[in-house]
Amino acid sequence: MKRNRLPLYLVALVALGSGLVNLLSVINTALPERMAVLDKFFTLEFIHLSRFLTLLTGFALIISSINLLKRKKRAFQFGLALALSSVVFHMIKGLDYEEASVSLFLFFLLLFSRRRFTVKSTLPDVRSAVLRFASALLIVFCYSIAGFWLLDRRHFNTNFRLNDAVRETLQFLSLSGNPNLHPRTRYARWFLDSLYLISLTGIAYSIVALFRPVRYQFRVLPFEREKARMILERYGRHSLDYFKLWHDKSYFFSDSQKTFLAYRVGSNFAVVLADPVGPEEEIEAIVRDFITLCTDNDWGVAFHQTLPDFLPIYEKLGLKKLKIGDDAIVELTRFTLAGKEGKTFRHTLHRLEEEGIHSEYFEPPISTATLQQAKTISDEWLQIAGRRERGFTLGVFDPDYVRSTPVFAATDKNGTVLGFANLIPSYKKGEATIDLMRRRTDAPNGIMDFLFLKLFQDLAQKGFERFSLGMAPMSGFNESEEPTAEERAIHAFVQRMNFLFSFKGLRAYKAKFATLWEPRYVIYQNTFDLPRHAIAINTISKL
Repeated sequence: MKRNRLPLYLVALVALGSGLVNLLSVINTALPERMAVLDKFFTLEFIHLSRFLTLLTGFALIISSINLLKRKKRAFQFGLALALSSVVFHMIKGLDYEEASVSLFLFFLLLFSRRRFTVKSTLPDVRSAVLRFASALLIVFCYSIAGFWLLDRRHFNTNFRLNDAVRETLQFLSLSGNPNLHPRTRYARWFLDSLYLISLTGIAYSIVALFRPVRYQFRVLPFEREKARMILERYGRHSLDYFKLWHDKSYFFSDSQKTFLAYRVGSNFAVVLADPVGPEEEIEAIVRDFITLCTDNDWGVAFHQTLPDFLPIYEKLGLKKLKIGDDAIVELTRFTLAGKEGKTFRHTLHRLEEEGIHSEYFEPPISTATLQQAKTISDEWLQIAGRRERGFTLGVFDPDYVRSTPVFAATDKNGTVLGFANLIPSYKKGEATIDLMRRRTDAPNGIMDFLFLKLFQDLAQKGFERFSLGMAPMSGFNESEEPTAEERAIHAFVQRMNFLFSFKGLRAYKAKFATLWEPRYVIYQNTFDLPRHAIAINTISKL
C-alpha cells in the first residue's frame, strides 16, 4: 500500500510557494529604510547579484517541487540547499525577513520529513521531459507577465494593464521586442536583465530535460542492452530471454554488473520478464535490491513467467508464487512420425505434399519479395477476431525485425507463402523457439501443423534437442506439483472463464506436439498485487 502522501503534498506545496515568493519578491522594489541599512555593508552590484540569485533559486524551487512530490532523494538534497540559500539571498537583497521565513520554514519542513525521500533518480523519459519543458516555459511566462503588470508607472513611463503585460511578454519571448519600451530607472533596467536571465535559464533547463531521454535512448540504453546480451550469452536459460533485449525493456544491474533483470513499468507497477540472468549466487541480492527500488518508487512489482529454478530464493525473500501456465516443449530427440501416434501427422504431411505444398527455410536478411508476402499474411491474420499485436513477451511484425531473423515457411507449388514462423534465439542450450506464427486466412486446413512438423524435422537434423512452443496459460497442475490454496482458487476461477479466454483450446493444440510441460510462474508480494499485475501486463503489452 502507498504511504500517506499528505505530508509530501505539503512539502511540495511549500516548495512551490517558496519559489513563487522568490519570484514575486524580486519584482517588487525593496523598502527604502531597509536598503539604507544594507547600503552600509554591501555594494549595489552585490545586492543586485543577490536579486538575480534569488530569482534563480525561485525557478529551481518551483521545478524541484515536482520531484519532491515524487520523493526524489536528490530533490530533497537540492531543496535543502535552495531553501537555505534563499534565506541568505532574501536578507542580502533587501532584509526581506518575511520572505526569508518562508524559505526557513521549508528548510525545517524538509529536515522533519527527510526519511520520506528515498527515491533514486529514475530512467529519463519523454513524458517527464515534456512536463519539465512546459513547467519551465510557464514559469518564465508568468514571471514576465507579473513583472510588467506590477511595475510602477515611473519605471517605463507606462502603466501596464494585464493585457499589456501579456503582449509585452509575448513580444519579449518571441525576440521581436518593443522598440518603444525604454527603461527609465535602474530597477527597470535590472528587470529587463532579469527577464533575459530567467529566459536563458528556462531554455537551458528545457534543453537539458529534453536531451536526457534522447541521450538515454541513443547512448546509454544501447550500451546496457549490449551488456545484457553478453550476460545472456553466458547465463541465459529461458525461451523468453531474447525479448529481454527488445527495445521496450529497461535494465537493472547488480553491483558487480554480472547479473541483470529486464523490466517495464506500467500503471505504476514494475513487471520483470522472467527471472534475473547471471550467476546463481547473485540472484537473491539483485531481487532484493530491485524490490527496494520499486518500494522507493511506490511501484508494485512482479516477476512474469519465471522458471521453477529460483522458487526457493523468491520464497526466502517473502514473495509468493502463482502458477500461470506450462511451457509446451517438444523433445526433438524423442519426437517421431512413425507408429500409431504419428499416423495423423503423416496423413497431414502426405495430403498437403500431394497438393504441391512444401517447406522453405529463408536465411536473413529476408528478401523484399518474401518479406512482402509475410507482411500480407500478417495483415490477414490480424483481421481474425481476437488477434492483435502484443508486446513485452512477444515480438511484433516489424519489417526490419522480421528481415533480420530466419523465416520458416510453407509455400505452394507457385511459390506463394501460405504460412510462416520466424525463429529467434533461445538462450537455453540445445533449444530452439519461434516468435511470430501466422497464416493466410484461405490457407488449406492443417497448414500450421504441416509447418511445425517440417520445422521439427529440420531442427532435429541441425542438432537441436528441444523446441519451445510457448506457454499454455492456466492449464492446471501436474500430479507432482503442490499448489497453494490461493493458486487452486485462482485457477478454478479463471478456468471457469474459459469461454472468454480459450485456455483449453490453446492447451489442446500445443498438446498435439508437446512431449514435456514445464511450469511458469508469476512471483508477487501480496494478493492485492495480482489485479495490478494483470492491469500492468495489459498496459505494457499494448503497442
